[in-house]
Amino acid sequence: MSTHRSGPGKTAPKLLQDFLAFDPLRTGQNGTVLTDHNPPVGEGQQLAKPIGSCQHEYTTKHKQSVLPPLDLRPDGTTKFRLAAICKKCRIHADVHLDYKGAADPCTNSSYPLHHFQRLTSADEVGQSRIKYGWQCSAPQCQATLEISYRQARIYDQEKDLLINTEYLKRRYETVVQQDPSREGIRQATPMEALSRLRKYTRDALDPRHDRRSFPANNKRFMEAFGPYGQDCRALLERLGFKYADDEWALPNPDTIDDRFAADGTSHREFLEDIEIELLAWMYKLSADTGAANTAAAEGWPSAIRDLERTLSAQGYQRHASLRRPGTANEQDAYFASLGSLPDFADNLVEFAYDRQSMCDPERLPYYFECLQVISESRQTEQLQMKVATLESQDLVSRRDLNTAYRYLNIPQSEASKLDDQRVLELFQAQQPDLGPAGAEEARQALYRIGTARQSQILINASRQSVETYDDALSWLGNGADKNTPDDNLIAIVAAKVAESKANEEIAQKAIATIARERKSNMLNNWLTTDRTDGYSMDVNEALRYLNIDQNISDIEPTVLPILFESARKDRPGDTVEKAISAIQQFLASQNSAGPRAPEAWPVGLTSHGNTCYLNSLLQYYFSIKPLREMVMNYNQYKLDTSKYTEKQERVGQRKISMVEIKGGQRFAEDLVHLFQRMIKEPSSAVKPEEDLVCRAFLEPKDYALLASDVTSATVTENAVDQKLTDAETGEDASAASASADRHLSNASSVTLQGEEQDVTMTNNEKPPTPPESPKDKAMETQPSDGRPPLPPRAQLRRFSTSTKEEALRLAKYNATQQQDVTEVHDGIMFRLRSGMMPRSVDEFGEQEDPLRDMYAIGMTERHIEKGVEGKPIPQTDSSITVNVPTEPTDIYSALDEVFDLQPYGNRADVEAYKSIRHLPPVLQISMPRIGFDRSRGGTFKSEEMIKLEDELYMDRYCDASHVDIAERRRRCWGWRKQLRSLKKEQKALTETGVDQLDGPTAVSQSAQYLQGVSETNNLMQEAGLEGIDIDERLPGVLATEAHEQSKRLVSLQTEIESLQAMLETQFQDLKQLKYRLAAVFIHRGSHGHGHYWVYIHDFANNVWRNYNDERVEEVSNLADVFEAKTWQQGTPTYAVYVRDGEKERLVQPLFREPEGTVSMAEASPQQWEGDHQPQHQQHQGEDVPMKDPSWNHQPRSDASQRTVAPKMTEEGGQQSWDETRQVAQANW
Repeated sequence: MSTHRSGPGKTAPKLLQDFLAFDPLRTGQNGTVLTDHNPPVGEGQQLAKPIGSCQHEYTTKHKQSVLPPLDLRPDGTTKFRLAAICKKCRIHADVHLDYKGAADPCTNSSYPLHHFQRLTSADEVGQSRIKYGWQCSAPQCQATLEISYRQARIYDQEKDLLINTEYLKRRYETVVQQDPSREGIRQATPMEALSRLRKYTRDALDPRHDRRSFPANNKRFMEAFGPYGQDCRALLERLGFKYADDEWALPNPDTIDDRFAADGTSHREFLEDIEIELLAWMYKLSADTGAANTAAAEGWPSAIRDLERTLSAQGYQRHASLRRPGTANEQDAYFASLGSLPDFADNLVEFAYDRQSMCDPERLPYYFECLQVISESRQTEQLQMKVATLESQDLVSRRDLNTAYRYLNIPQSEASKLDDQRVLELFQAQQPDLGPAGAEEARQALYRIGTARQSQILINASRQSVETYDDALSWLGNGADKNTPDDNLIAIVAAKVAESKANEEIAQKAIATIARERKSNMLNNWLTTDRTDGYSMDVNEALRYLNIDQNISDIEPTVLPILFESARKDRPGDTVEKAISAIQQFLASQNSAGPRAPEAWPVGLTSHGNTCYLNSLLQYYFSIKPLREMVMNYNQYKLDTSKYTEKQERVGQRKISMVEIKGGQRFAEDLVHLFQRMIKEPSSAVKPEEDLVCRAFLEPKDYALLASDVTSATVTENAVDQKLTDAETGEDASAASASADRHLSNASSVTLQGEEQDVTMTNNEKPPTPPESPKDKAMETQPSDGRPPLPPRAQLRRFSTSTKEEALRLAKYNATQQQDVTEVHDGIMFRLRSGMMPRSVDEFGEQEDPLRDMYAIGMTERHIEKGVEGKPIPQTDSSITVNVPTEPTDIYSALDEVFDLQPYGNRADVEAYKSIRHLPPVLQISMPRIGFDRSRGGTFKSEEMIKLEDELYMDRYCDASHVDIAERRRRCWGWRKQLRSLKKEQKALTETGVDQLDGPTAVSQSAQYLQGVSETNNLMQEAGLEGIDIDERLPGVLATEAHEQSKRLVSLQTEIESLQAMLETQFQDLKQLKYRLAAVFIHRGSHGHGHYWVYIHDFANNVWRNYNDERVEEVSNLADVFEAKTWQQGTPTYAVYVRDGEKERLVQPLFREPEGTVSMAEASPQQWEGDHQPQHQQHQGEDVPMKDPSWNHQPRSDASQRTVAPKMTEEGGQQSWDETRQVAQANW
C-alpha cells in the first residue's frame, strides 16, 4: 500500500464530471480538466475545455468490462474495470479501479466518497495510448484508479474506402463488367458496406459460428469490397481476414481469460473495438444522410450509470435547491477547488474541505475561503457552524488575510515580501492616527496576520502583551533588537510616549521586561527615577576607570585579560563591563589585517548581490587541488560529443541527455575561466562572470540564451549553446541536479530563504555579501507585472539581444538570490560529471569517473528482522548527512546517530544500521540545520553547536577496520540507548519551564510555601478567621520528594558520566583511518535568512583562512572553526575532511601567479591601501536574504536596519502535474 501523498485531490463525482468533459485529442495550454487542478480563484486562468472539444456520448463495452455487482461491498481483493467508447469521436476509454490491500474501502461512514489524488508514477504515454493514475487519499482505502485512452482503430482513409459512394459505384461497375450475366448485382450503399463488415467481424468474434470462410466471389461481399474483395484487401487483412484459393477466411482471435490483464493489444480486443466503431459510424452516417440505420434497435445506452457504480459515485447526497439546474457560476470555481460539485450536500462539502485541507495543507487558507464563500451563498446552519468552529480555532482564510493586510495599508503584492518586524512597524505607525474603534480593528488585523504566519511576536503585539523579552522589543519597534544599547531603548520609549500618553503604562512594562532580562542598572534606574546617568566611554576614560596608568599602545595584550579579571573582582558592575568593552573595541579596530603581497594570499570573490553561498563553493573547488586540476584540464576528461551521440551510463542515478552533457562541458569552460583569473589576478578579489552564476542554475536547455560578444567569439565557438536548444531535454535537469550523486540518501534539502537585512558591523564581525550599488533610479521601482523588483544590475555584457535580455532577467534574479550550499554543490557536481567521459559503471549503473572517485563513499546497510540479520545492501553517496542537532553535540556523536542501529522506516519489527566499506580521499559531511517541530510552530533552524575535530578517525564506522569492530559497535549501541534514556529522565527532572529553577528546587520551594500557608492558618484561626484548607502532611511529602529527586539527579549524572567515559574510550586504539579537517561552510542567520562563508585550512602554510566574499583573512580564533557557539560565529553546515597522508596533495588553497605585480617593498602603503582597502570597507552590509522569487527587500528610512521575511520552500520547487505526459505531446 502506498504511503500518504501530498497535493490536492478530487472526489469521485468531480473526477467523473471531468472525465466526461476531457477530450484527449484536444488539450489546453494551461493544463487539462481531468489531470490538473484549478489555480486559486484570482491567481490564474481557470481550467476549461478547449474550443472544439468533443461532447462525449460514452457507452459501455460490456465484453471488455468487469462491472461491480449490485450491493457488493468491496474488500482488499476487489477490482473493477469499465471499458467505454464515445459515439462521436470514437475514442476508447478504460477505467480500472483496484482495491488491492484496502483495509476498509470507501465508501463508509467516515469517507462517503473516494477522494482521488494524482499518482503520476502510474502514468504512461505512447503513440496511440495514454494512461493517467490516481489514488484514494483515505488511509484505509488507498484504491488505485487508472484511466487510459486509446485512439480509434479505424483510420479515416479506411472509413472513406468503405462509404465513399464513388468507390462503391466503381466496384459495382467492375463486378458487372467481369460477369455481366450474373443476376442480383446492385450498387451497395454506405450503410450496407458498414453493416456487412460489422456482420463479418461479429461472426469472427463468435466462437459458436461454425462457418469460418466464404467464397471471395460472394456478390454481396463484392458489392461492398470490390471483386474478390481486392479493393479493401489491405483493410481486411489488417483485421485478420485471410485470402486463399478464392476464399476469405474469418479471423480466429484467441479468447481472453482475464480481462483485467488485457491491455488492448490482443486480436480479440482489436476486433471488438472495430465492431463497435462500425456501429458508431453507422449512427453518424444515419444522422448525416438520413439513411436508415439497420442497427438502430441495438441502441447506444449511456455509460454514465456504469461509471458512477464503478467509482462508487452513485446516489450521493445532493443539496436540495440544486436538484434542478441553476447553480451560480461565481461559486463553481470554489466548489472545483475543493474537488467537489455544486450539488453536493452540506456534509459532502465539509468532507471535501476536510480532505483537501488534510492532503494539501499549503493551501489551507484558500480552502477555508472556498468554504466561507459556499457557506455565505447557501446560508445553511451546518456550513455556518463549520466556518465558525474553524474561525474559533484561529484559522485565517486567504481573503481575511488579504483584508487584514489592506487595513494596515500593505498591498497584497508586497505582503509576502515583508517580515514580521516590518509588519509590526507598519502597524505601530498607524496607531497615533486611529481612534479607539480603529485601533481595535487594527489589532484584529494584526492578530489575523500573526495567526496566519504563526508569528507569536505579532500575536502578542496585537494583544498588547510584553511578557517576554522578544515581545517587549517588538512592541518598541523602530529597529530595536537584543543588541540595541540601553540608552537607545530609552530614547525609543520617550518617542512612543510622546506620540500617545496611552503608551506610557505598557512602555514601562516593556522596559521592565527588558531590564529584567539584561539585568541592566541603567534601565532599572530609568524605571525608578526617570534618569539614566549613562555615558559612552572612550578608551582613555576606560583605562582611567580601571586604574591603568599606561597608554593603551604600551600594554602587552597578554596582560589585559588579567587586568580585566582583577577589575571584575574588585568592582563588579555595568560600568566596569562598559570600560572593558571600550578597550576591546578599540583593540579590535586596530587589529585589522594589513595588505599582503598578491602572490602570497588567495583572492576573494566579489558577490553578485547575494551569491555568498556560490562564492564559498567556488573557493572550495579551487582549494581542492585534484578538482582544480581536473577543471583546468577538463578537455582531457570530457566526452567527445562528435564521436558519441549519447551516454548510456547514468549520472545521479538517471540517464542524461546530450543537452546536459554539452551543458556540463559549457559550465566547465566558465569555471576554467574563473580559475585562471583567480590564479593571475593582481588585485585582492575578482568577480565571477555573470554567465557562470546564471549557468549554475539554468537548465542546460536554456544555456543558449547566454551568448558571448567577445570579439574572438565565432559561430563555432557558440555552437554548443546554439545546439542545446535543438536536442531533447529528457528529464528535468534541475530536479536531477538536486539529487545527483545522492541516490539512496534522504538528506534534508530545504532551501534557506528570506530578505535582505543590513546592520552596522563592529569589531571582528563577519562582513556580509555586499549588495550592488544602484545604477539607475528606475531599477528601484516595483515592476508593474507583479514580480518582485530585480536587484540593480550593471550593463549586460554577454546578453546578445533585448529578447534574450528579457528572458534572462528572472533567471538572473533567481541565480543571485541565496541558495542552500548543499543543493548548489550537488547541482554543480552533477553538471561537471554530466560532461565527462565515463571510465566504467558501478553496481548501480552509475558512471565512474575521476571526479566521483574523489567523493564517493561506499556504504552497506543491514536490516535486522526478528533478530535475524539480512544480507548487506550496498549504497553509494557523495557525502554523509547527519541529523539536525537538537542539543549541543560533536562530530563523532553526530556520525554515531547515522551509523547506529535504529528503527527502519515505519516498521517497528525491523531495525537497520549502516557501515562504511570504502572511504574516498575527500570526505564530505553535510550538517543540515533545518528541522520541523510542531511545538515550535513549524520549521526552525537549529543553532545547536556541533563541535568539529581537527583529526577524525573513521575506523569505528568501517566494516573491515578491525576484527572485533562489529562487537564494539554493538556494545556502544546499547550504551547510547541507555544514555538517551538517562538524559531523558534527567531532563524531565530538571526542566521546569522557568529559568534557573530545576525540578527538586521547585518542589522544595513549593513545600516551603505550603508550610508558610499552614503557619498563616494558625495565625488566622487565632484571629477568628477561617484559614485555607491544606493537608498538613503535604509539605512534608513534597520536601521528601524534593530530597529524593535531588539524590536521583546526582545518581543520574554519575551514570551519564560513566557511560560517556566508556563511549569515549571504546575506540581509542583504532586510529588507522585518519582524516584532517580541511574546510567548513558556515551559515549565520535563521531558517528565513542568512549569510555563508567558508573556512579553509592551508596545510602547507599551517594557516586557516576565512573566505568571506571578497575578503580573505587569517582566522585568529580557531574556536570559530572548531567550536562555533555564538550567533556571530554562525553554525557549520558542511564539513570537508581529507586523508591525513595526502592532505597537502589534496588541499592547495594558495596557487597564485599574479600578472603585473610589484613587490611589497616597492609598493607604497598608500598604493596598497588605495588598491585594496576601499573594496573591503565600502561593503559593510549585513546578512543577505535567501532565495525566494516571491520575496524581496523592503527599503526603510533607517539604512542600518532592514528586515527579513522568513519563508520555507521544498526542494525542487513547484512542478507541473503531468508535464511530460500531456496527450498533445504524444503526436496524436
